[in-house]
Amino acid sequence: MDQLSKDIYIVRICLQPLRNPLVIDNMPVFGSYEEAYSYSEKFMKTNKMSIQSNTSFDDRNRNYVYQDFIDEQFIWIEKHIINI
Repeated sequence: MDQLSKDIYIVRICLQPLRNPLVIDNMPVFGSYEEAYSYSEKFMKTNKMSIQSNTSFDDRNRNYVYQDFIDEQFIWIEKHIINI
């Protein structure tokens, strides 16, 4: 039997320094990049943050849409592939 796969996109909002982003509660999960980006964009507009225009993923399948290195605040979208 062939396995089907599906891309999902997780938005990680890490606004507290030195917090492990892998244990953040209530992470929103989306079925398309556009939905994840729209969610991130709305969150940043509400909180008066400037969104980055970069839409490419790095080697860890992350697309950073907000980065503040001084305050250690980051928002990124992760692409994951799940097997169905």
